Amino acid sequence: MTTDTDSATAALYAQALQSTAAAPNRCTVPWGVCPEHGGTLKSRARATEGFDSWCTDPVCFNVWPYDRLDAACTEPATHTIQADDSDRYVVCDGHALTARAQITDGQVLRLPA
Repeated sequence: MTTDTDSATAALYAQALQSTAAAPNRCTVPWGVCPEHGGTLKSRARATEGFDSWCTDPVCFNVWPYDRLDAACTEPATHTIQADDSDRYVVCDGHALTARAQITDGQVLRLPA
């Protein structure tokens, strides 16, 4: 039985695969990260309008005037994630850092320069 979360995750990975084929030089993950620290973002709605996002790493002062967490990543691709099922996704430094900490069956490989 597949849960809604499993279906949503599968849809996000399918989107990443399509994006990898369409733009192999851009990160394909459909959510943002801190480019220096990975999955450390927080976002909040502003009191007036819009959002702010920031990195929660104590030595990082990165702040964005939009909801970076819920926006597609726009960083350049620097790594390939080779999933256990042989799918490949191109990702940026921040997503590669996060993937190294989270994946168990797969590899994170630096793209050739």
